[in-house]
Amino acid sequence: MPSPTRPIRGIVFDQDGTLINTFIPALHAYSVATGREISLAELEPVAHLGAARNLVTALLGREATDEDDDIFHDALGAQVARVDPYDGIVAVLTSLREQGIATALATNSDARSAAVVLGSHGLDRLLDVIVTVDQVGGVPKPAPDSLNLAVRTLGLAAAEVAFVGDSNADMLAARAAGVLAVAAGWGHQAPTIERGNVDVWLTTPGEVLGLVARG
Repeated sequence: MPSPTRPIRGIVFDQDGTLINTFIPALHAYSVATGREISLAELEPVAHLGAARNLVTALLGREATDEDDDIFHDALGAQVARVDPYDGIVAVLTSLREQGIATALATNSDARSAAVVLGSHGLDRLLDVIVTVDQVGGVPKPAPDSLNLAVRTLGLAAAEVAFVGDSNADMLAARAAGVLAVAAGWGHQAPTIERGNVDVWLTTPGEVLGLVARG
């Protein structure tokens, strides 16, 4: 793994596909909320809408109600509890905290969805800052808004921060924010990442610790 050329004092993570694989649980939850089987082909065109309620609205073809939102999140919580974080993620977050390295999350998920996903395995307790799409006016990555907010809240300069994500949108957001763009090669969207947008490519979560080993 190539080492960063600058000291890294904070690491921001994407959530879905980086910390934990929520793909199947989310697909199931959208199916439950809409009352019909939702395919990947149907979900992909609306994935950019960010907050789960927006996606449910688009899939239903009408404004989602509070009940629809509750149904989605209840189903998501039941399913995500059965999926462990990627192997090594908890150990990495724990080690970063012990080393005094700041940690944050910048996700296209809304606050309620993030609370369900992170809370199901205690990951929220291992992150110093959590930024969700609804905190930045619903503007998802590849816009850098959530990442910029995470960096500011950590009190660090962009040059001191790495962003670890599994999608091309994550890498573009990192570039736009001026932070180190680190590809989570273990994530389910990693095959779609354009290598030219990546500063460092990691193959396992444990390699994240190498970003700060020489910082």
